[in-house]
Amino acid sequence: MLNTRAVAISLAVILAQAVSENLRIDTYEKDGRRSGYLVIDGRTGRIEQFDVKSNRLGHGQTSPSGRIDTFTPNGTRTGSGTLSTTPRR
Repeated sequence: MLNTRAVAISLAVILAQAVSENLRIDTYEKDGRRSGYLVIDGRTGRIEQFDVKSNRLGHGQTSPSGRIDTFTPNGTRTGSGTLSTTPRR
């Protein structure tokens, strides 16, 4: 099963790299309920994750090479990966 938060983060990072301002993306559950939102700073590549009540769930960092690292508020790593730089056909 596809992790929707990972897809949202990947999409947000791609979009944020295209602009140099903050980008907000709302995330939703499969049934359409809003689950929170992401704020990506296009200039620095910093990712902030929040729930529907604006409680901070974690943060992350992107690099120009496409690498993403995400962490909980206390600093525990929750994931990492690399965005594909190859265009889809």
